[in-house]
Amino acid sequence: MFWKKKNKQEKKLKAPEEARQAYRVAPDSENPLFLNLEGNSLEIMEISSGGLAFKNQGLKAGAAYMIDFVLPTGGIIKTRIKILRIDEEDICRCNFINLNVESEDSLHRYVLVRQKDDLRSQNS
Repeated sequence: MFWKKKNKQEKKLKAPEEARQAYRVAPDSENPLFLNLEGNSLEIMEISSGGLAFKNQGLKAGAAYMIDFVLPTGGIIKTRIKILRIDEEDICRCNFINLNVESEDSLHRYVLVRQKDDLRSQNS
């Protein structure tokens, strides 16, 4: 005799709809972040462990640049970025290239602190 198995719904992990894999945060408006790019100081609008965004200053999509910046939670980030695209608001969307482990850990720490701050402000 054959018994019909109950059809259990399997829980499957879904891949993100976008290529982005990291949580983005905006720096604290009272403690903004600035990156140094070819002698220019540019304000970082969003940041994650995978990349960042800033207002375009005549740069081209697809180009790579050496940058550095200091995180308020500790750590100096010195790496290359690649501009993936420049959106309709003239914001450069960039990925970090060959980020070292120490810098990646520092970025994770900073993003986590900002996430906690955002949650606290939403619950206040």
